[in-house]
Amino acid sequence: MSKPGAGIESLTPSQLLATGSPHRLVYVEAAPGSGKTTVSALRFGLHRFATTADQRAVVAVSFTRSATEELRNRVVRHWGPSAVSWPHRIVTLDTLLCDLLSHLLKEKILQWPQGHTDLDVLDTWRTALPLKYGRIKPVLKVSEHRQVVIRTIDEQKPGSHPSAPDFKNAILEGRCTHDNVREVLQEALRINEARAALTSYFRNTMRSLTVDEVFDANDLDREILSIATPGCRSLTLVGDPWQALYQFRGARPAAMKTFIHANKFTTHTLHESFRWGSEEQAFLTGRLRQRITVYLTPGSPHVADVVIAHKWQSLWDAHSHVLPLAIKTRVGKVQEAICTLLLNEITQRALGLQAVFLHDALSTLGLDIDDLATRLRPCLRVAVSQLTDGHPPRQVWQNLSGQLADLNLAVPPQRYARAPLADLARLQTRLADDRLVPGLTCHQSKGREWDTVAIKLSVADASALAQGLDPDDADHRALYVALTRARLRTVAL
Repeated sequence: MSKPGAGIESLTPSQLLATGSPHRLVYVEAAPGSGKTTVSALRFGLHRFATTADQRAVVAVSFTRSATEELRNRVVRHWGPSAVSWPHRIVTLDTLLCDLLSHLLKEKILQWPQGHTDLDVLDTWRTALPLKYGRIKPVLKVSEHRQVVIRTIDEQKPGSHPSAPDFKNAILEGRCTHDNVREVLQEALRINEARAALTSYFRNTMRSLTVDEVFDANDLDREILSIATPGCRSLTLVGDPWQALYQFRGARPAAMKTFIHANKFTTHTLHESFRWGSEEQAFLTGRLRQRITVYLTPGSPHVADVVIAHKWQSLWDAHSHVLPLAIKTRVGKVQEAICTLLLNEITQRALGLQAVFLHDALSTLGLDIDDLATRLRPCLRVAVSQLTDGHPPRQVWQNLSGQLADLNLAVPPQRYARAPLADLARLQTRLADDRLVPGLTCHQSKGREWDTVAIKLSVADASALAQGLDPDDADHRALYVALTRARLRTVAL
């Protein structure tokens, strides 16, 4: 059994073969709890210290900061801090894409407005520019003269976007978002010279690249991998098609399967899972993966460490003992942000956990985490106390919105007019319960584990389990992830 921090001597035969595979192109398919992070960390270190003559970088990427940080910590634990000394690094895929764009700018294959080559890349415009709700969205394109230019598009669904003048000024200053980097790279890959330059970049700067959770890759990510494949001396892809959840950003697991097959990657499969502490859970997972009918034992939220469902709303509707870690409201973005801050006060006190979209809520209000502690917390705590004492939600909102208006936040007073009464009532119901259990969506539960998990099944979920899950169905994959989070037992709420 492999454990975090364990060495090569503790690996199973399948883990050992995957870790030490000498092939240039390697694909590691890893079931839940099968030690993929351990294998990735050990493989990274073996490549890192295999030679001192080759100065090219050993690089690993993943799609989220949390997964990237977990892998980096594991590498440092196994191999020591020097394993990730420059140029060797473990970063998000978005960071790698920024490096690729910067290379194209420095090589003058593309030209950024005002000649910038090193960009200030933000996660979102929320923290940098005022946003307006609408369908007109400013974007970046590449002209026939290979210049990065600003255009606007009319989106089918409205969203929050910066104005065209604000966007232009930011771009001229060398600022953009990760989405803008992707826009430019998508256009650049139509240029043969750009593709050739990126292939040379991989060949000249990297001797080993590992890509974690590869089935979350979208079409652009897969195109980048197709460019990296002939360039890197060693390319390792790690993932599980059963756990691909990023279809909302364009992930197509079937296309990635085709890519792996077409490029003749050597496949190593990690079947044995060390997450399961009971035969019951191991039996359940085996049947799921074999697409066999499954019926879950009914259970109460009191027996569970967490409750998981597809949607946040399903969790709010599930049981008063369930405290979802996010709240969505149709009343307005400002109202949703304020309710999220109230929820955060409750989750911190009741569960010791942070509300999922806390930082997004602060960005919506033009604040940061320091403002929460110094300016907002007294007001929020008064509101939570009033809800606890049974004050009517409308009165609580009037008091809280008045206090927030006095703080001169970057929110016009009229934006407080609509009161999220139903959402405040939901919070009030949870405050009356002293035996709360955290609620998470399938997406938020990925990569985590608990002893006992309760699943809030929809009618469609129950039907899918009765017929057997299909890994080509996005909802089935999300359900599979939820059903494989428990070490000991999974029950139906």
